[in-house]
Parts: sequence; C-alpha cells; structure tokens
Amino acid sequence: MKNTALEKFNVTTLTQEQLNQLDKLEHFIQAHLQTNYPAVAVLQGDAGTGKSVLLTALFKRLQTASKQEGSPYQGSHNRFLVNHPELLKVYQELAQTEPDLLKKDYLRPTSLINRAHKDGKRYDVLVIDEGHLLLSKAEPYIKFRQANQLAELIKLAKVVVVVFDFKQVMQSKMFWTPEMLAAVLAPYPHQYFTLAKQYRLQANEQVRAWIAALGRGEVHPLPRDCGNYDLEIFARASDLYAKIRERDAQVGLSRVLSTTGFVRRKAGEHHVYLDDFDLPWDQYDGQVTPWAERKDSLGEVGSIYTIQGFDLNYAGLILGPPFEYDSRQGRIKINPAKVTHREIYKHHPDVQTPADVAQLKELVMLNTLNVLATRGVYGLYLTATDDALRAALLQGAADKKIW
Repeated sequence: MKNTALEKFNVTTLTQEQLNQLDKLEHFIQAHLQTNYPAVAVLQGDAGTGKSVLLTALFKRLQTASKQEGSPYQGSHNRFLVNHPELLKVYQELAQTEPDLLKKDYLRPTSLINRAHKDGKRYDVLVIDEGHLLLSKAEPYIKFRQANQLAELIKLAKVVVVVFDFKQVMQSKMFWTPEMLAAVLAPYPHQYFTLAKQYRLQANEQVRAWIAALGRGEVHPLPRDCGNYDLEIFARASDLYAKIRERDAQVGLSRVLSTTGFVRRKAGEHHVYLDDFDLPWDQYDGQVTPWAERKDSLGEVGSIYTIQGFDLNYAGLILGPPFEYDSRQGRIKINPAKVTHREIYKHHPDVQTPADVAQLKELVMLNTLNVLATRGVYGLYLTATDDALRAALLQGAADKKIW
C-alpha cells in the first residue's frame, strides 16, 4: 500500500489511458504555444480517475523539457496551480524530490494572479489541478477582486490545462456548471480530454454503483457481493471509530470524516459528536505533512478542506444533521437550516431565483457526500446523525441484494 500522497501522485508508470491523454495534451500544448492567443485544455474525470497523476506527469515533462535545447518547450515559463492548501503542500514537497521541479513553481491561483498583475508577467503554460475549486465570484477577503479566477488565468498564459469535475463543487463561491465553464471558454480555442477508468476504489462494479447512488442521495440495499471491499453501516459512531482505529493500526491511513452540521456547544469548541463519539474537527496546520498523514489526525475528524483530492485506505464517514431521510421518496433530503458552515452558502451572482438557490444548497451538500464517500480505497464505514436515515441505511445493510 502507498501511504503517502506523494507516492500516489508521483507514479513512475502511467496506464495506457493516461499515456494516450498525456500525448494528446502535449500535442495541444505544442500547437498553441506557437500562437499569441490563449488556448485551454480541460481534463475531465470523476474522483479517483487519476487526474492529479496525469497533471503531475505533464508538469514534470514540461519543466524537464524547458531546459533542453531544441525542445518545443525550451525556455518556457510554466506554473502549477491548485486552490487547496493541503494539496499545495504535497506538490511543493514533490518539487523537493525532483531535480527539474522548483517549489516556487507551485502556487495558489490568487497569489499568481495578483503577482502577475503587479509585475506585468505572462506565462507559457499554466497547469491547474482541481479547477472546480477556482473562485467564480469576487472574494475581496482573500484579495481576489475580479469576477472569475479561470477567466483571469486564461488572460495570463498561452496555454491553460485545467481539471474539472462538477461533482466536486462544494461551495457557492466556487460554483461551476458546464454552462458557466463553456461561457468562460467560448472566446478561446479549447478542447476537452477525459479520463474514464476508476483507479481509487478497489471495488467491484456493484459497490461502485452503490456508492455513486449514495452520492446522488439514493438509499439502496447494500450489494450482496462486496468482493474484497469493506462496506459497512454502523449503528453507533463510536463503533465506527473503533473500526477505523483498528484499520489504522493494521495498514495506516485510515481516518474518520464528516460533513457540516454540528452546532458548537461552547465558545472555542468545534466538535463532531454523536452517541458517545466526540472528537474535534480537523485543524489547519502549517506543517508540511498533509492532514491524513499526521499521526495526531487519527484523533480528529476530517472534512472537505483536508481530504479533498487525497486517498485513504479506509474511510469512516459520519453524515451530519443536514442529511435527513425522506421516507416517502425513499432518499436523502438536505435540510439547509441545519448547515452550520454558512460559508458554503454565500451569495453568488449567477444564482438568483429561489429555485436556483434551493437547488444549489442541495447540490453542494450531495457533492460533499460524494467526495467524502469516495476517499476509501479499500473500505467505507458509514453512519448518520439523523435517526431515520441511519435506520434506512441499516435496513439496506440487512436487505443486501444483487445489483
């Protein structure tokens, strides 16, 4: 088992699908480096299809070839961007292990935009991981004052290569739809590239289908045959945590995750609590080691802020109070009033009507569920705060069927 994000991103052998897309991306880049008009390559794929692996390989090729005489990339100025502090740590650590990579070439988007505007600088290629985390509205608090980060970045480069997965949009300030992306790309030459094969979940098709359905809010009986994948529903969060601790002792990289919705019981305390389970939320830490790889994080609960983009061996997921069960529809319903992290629901200029606002509030929570439920490579343990939802999940475990 590979127990560090660095090992998982920086692989030495790509699959044939990845190699094919890498060659196509390079052909696109080389064709458009010869022009002075921006062009955009969009890499699509669900969580776990190896998008970050492919971008890592692409950027290594670009940076190595930029120093080679006669290369189409000779002398090119390129940067790698990701709007996620935990992932940025991994990429900057990677730069320290590769002779042709530099830590300074890995940045947050706002930092590059503001620096480029100040210095009048333009780049040859910008490679952007987790493009669905780019801001699609102004955020003066973090010194981004323009309307859309992707639109600004395109203006600063000859070629932009950006990853998009609309199922990972989890905050209104980073709200994206295919139509919004198409509108940003419309003035420029652009092409879509796709990775389809799932590499993260070491599970059969029945298990993958069940988890995918859960991410859409559907509650079904568990597959009768889960193969070697450990899929289990728990009546008590404390028992789920005990299982995660057991797995971590066996193979490492096993953590509890949760969604928003747990009210602070006293000032300065932010915990996830259910039955006799009670642990603090993940804490931002400036150290280089990513949250999931720190020993002390076994005593915390991870969130989208620390786990998005990362793998775990085993994930224990607690669905918070906003995830309720609609017995008439037989599916999950979202109660926005119970969302405690109101940051995800900030006003967005492209979401105006009450119906659109309601749809967005449900979308970002179901996307959160989808992202957290797809972290475990070898197993997923699940429980819910809502009594009716937990009962429905447990009943589904009792009514296993062939999918």
